[in-house]
Amino acid sequence: MNAVERIDKPILIVGHGTAGKALARNIAKRGGSVAGYLDDASSAPEVLGRLSDINSVIAERQIAIVYFAIPSVGSKTVRDFVNSIETDDVEIAIVPRTYSILTRETVDIEDLTDIDVLDLVGREPVKQDLVSSARFLEGKRVLITGAAGSIGSQLVRQIAGMNSEAIACVDWWENGIFFLGQGLQGNEKVSYHIADVKNERLLERIIREFRPDIIFHAAAYKHVPLMQANPLEAINNNVGGTLTLMRLAIEHAVPNFVYVSTDKAVNPVNVMGATKRLGEMIMETLAGGSHSTTFNAVRFGNVIQSNGSVMQTFRSQISKKAPLTVTHPDVTRFFMTIDEASQLIIQSAMIGRDSDIFVLDMGEPVKILDLAQSLVKAVDPTLTIEITGLRPGEKMFEELSYEPSNVGTTRNPKIFVVRDARDFDESAFMESVEALLEQTSAYSVTPPQAVAMLKQLGFALQ
Repeated sequence: MNAVERIDKPILIVGHGTAGKALARNIAKRGGSVAGYLDDASSAPEVLGRLSDINSVIAERQIAIVYFAIPSVGSKTVRDFVNSIETDDVEIAIVPRTYSILTRETVDIEDLTDIDVLDLVGREPVKQDLVSSARFLEGKRVLITGAAGSIGSQLVRQIAGMNSEAIACVDWWENGIFFLGQGLQGNEKVSYHIADVKNERLLERIIREFRPDIIFHAAAYKHVPLMQANPLEAINNNVGGTLTLMRLAIEHAVPNFVYVSTDKAVNPVNVMGATKRLGEMIMETLAGGSHSTTFNAVRFGNVIQSNGSVMQTFRSQISKKAPLTVTHPDVTRFFMTIDEASQLIIQSAMIGRDSDIFVLDMGEPVKILDLAQSLVKAVDPTLTIEITGLRPGEKMFEELSYEPSNVGTTRNPKIFVVRDARDFDESAFMESVEALLEQTSAYSVTPPQAVAMLKQLGFALQ
């Protein structure tokens, strides 16, 4: 049943602000009526109580539908509110906390969605300064690797809406590039290149002919259990491809290079995290040399809408009425939206000094079991939750820096710079990386031997 079909039932709106009032007007236009509001900051006659009064108001007014219309509120407030509702006999829908809704003065009933994972993660969305980003990118030629992936494609779409001169989309995934092109049909400044980041000759030609001002390197193998089982390809792609691309950037005097990393690069216990940390260390080693390329890196946690994320898994399980699977009762993760991730990547190119590693203000980590329980309660109380056990290489919790005391501020209050001490011999490190890549690219070592070589580089892998 969609939101429009529900308006003949007793409705309670949570939030007496702009969004809530606009929603009530829209409901009235469609022939429905609102019993009243809940709000912690308003005492108007139509406000029936505070958010904590939800259960008594539902009982007194025989409420059938609750519309949560405070799009700017933090996710913890949404989760706590949903979990406080004692009856399963009310339907709950929410005004999405997306940037487009937050910046609008009117809300239509069709904006409402069922309570979804996007609305239950750990913090309110961080909005970046898109005007300054557009100004920074104006007239620039931008190359994006992994352009068909979750992060890369969002970067392409955002930058395509700014005044950049040209965008080169690089990815080996033909279908992904095809659909990206379909979505941007008619945008003549975007070009599409089927290329593997391990293919040095092809990459060199693309860079030489395109002449980028900025490279955003988002291409990577990222799924932890898969990379545990396929360490040779994880190393070849995530380490070898990164080294190749960075050296080509230096060779062709690309002014800016941004390396997209992950929180799993901090104290890595799995192959994927180790390969991404090696990418950071390569970036730190190459930065500051006798060349004109400025290198930066960006670390962030789980991206909600990314392919294969826990959120995508939950949605699929809910749609099939299958049990929600959680690996461990205490496992926690940081979460961000795909908009935030792509905006952070652009901002880092704009504010970064050579070799800076940036992290976003991610708020508090979210316990996955709490998230699953909130979803069950809000969407379908008949669903169950299964604890499946930690997967190979999976950590109980993630970190954003090695030493929290080494995290400094930037001119953007929501972006922090990580200045972990370089405690490695850069010359010896590069020799070890070259030796590793020589073995893995020739497939002259077995997967266990490749993992052993990573351990010899100092990683405490499982």
